[in-house]
Amino acid sequence: GLMCKADGMVFDDGVVMHLGPDHWLATTTTGGAAAVLDWMEEWLQTEWPELTVRLTSVTDHWSAVAVVGPQSRDVVHTLFPAIAVDTQSFPFMAIREGETGGIPVRLHRITFSGELAYELWTPSWYGLALWEAVMAAGQPLGITPYGTEAMHVLRAEKGYIICGQETDGTVTPQDLGMGWIVSKKKPFIGQRSHRRGDTRRADRKHLVGLLPVDGEQLLPEGAQLVLDENTSAAVTMIGHVTSSYRSATLGRTFALGMLQRGRERFGTTVYVPLNGHVVAATVTEPIFYDRENVRRDS
Repeated sequence: GLMCKADGMVFDDGVVMHLGPDHWLATTTTGGAAAVLDWMEEWLQTEWPELTVRLTSVTDHWSAVAVVGPQSRDVVHTLFPAIAVDTQSFPFMAIREGETGGIPVRLHRITFSGELAYELWTPSWYGLALWEAVMAAGQPLGITPYGTEAMHVLRAEKGYIICGQETDGTVTPQDLGMGWIVSKKKPFIGQRSHRRGDTRRADRKHLVGLLPVDGEQLLPEGAQLVLDENTSAAVTMIGHVTSSYRSATLGRTFALGMLQRGRERFGTTVYVPLNGHVVAATVTEPIFYDRENVRRDS
C-alpha cells in the first residue's frame, strides 16, 4: 500500500500484514521506518489518543531473506515440505508460519521485483542460519545471491516505483498511475486533498517509460526532459528522469521519468539535454516487461 501526507502526496510505501485480531506488522521503504513510526505516533497522540494502540519498532528484531525467481517455489518447498506453496494454496500477499532445521520462519508471499518471490523472516539471531539453509536448498538449482542494482533493474522493468526516487513530495498516487490503490470506500489521510483542483490538473507530471533512440545511451538520473531538440536557447523543462538502467532482458537501456501530461504523450519523442549534445527518447508506458504480471505467480 501507499501512505500519503495530509496534502495527498505519497510519503512512503510498504506492506501491512494482519497477524492476529489486534496485531499488525507494517513494512516501509528501506530508510523510511523511523519517519513512518514518527508519523503514526503523531496521529495517534494528536488525533486519536482515545485508541488503545501501541506502536513498536521491530526493525532490529528480524532478519529476512528474499527467495526470488522462477525456481523460488522449489527452494521454499525444499525448506518447508509441510507447507503447500502452489499459487492456489499460498497466493500472493498471504502469510504462513513454518520451521526449517529448527529455525522458526514467517513466510511472506510478496515481491519487490515483480518476479515470483517469497520473503522469509526469522528472529534476527537466526539470520545467518536461515541464509545458509536457503543457499544449501537452492544449490542444486544454481541459486546465487543478487544485489540491489539487479533488484532495482527488475522492479523498474515492471514499472514498480521506489519512494524517494519516483516520488519527491509532490507526487500523488494518481500521478504514478496507481489510482487503483486508493480506497473509494474507506477514509484515509490525504483523501480530501485528492479532490482539490491542483491535484486533479490535467497537466500534472505522470510516471512514464523512456526508451532512448540510441539503445546504448544511458540517461543520467535527474536529467531534464524537454520538447524542443534545439536547446541553444532557453527551453521549458517538462519532466525529469527518475530511474535509469541497462536491461539484459530488454537488450538495451531504459528509464522511468515524471513527465508533464505524460499519459497523453505515449509514442511521442522528448529530448534530454546532456553535456554538449541532446539525446532523443521515446515516451512509453512505464511497464516494459511482463505487462500481464504472469511471472509474479508463475
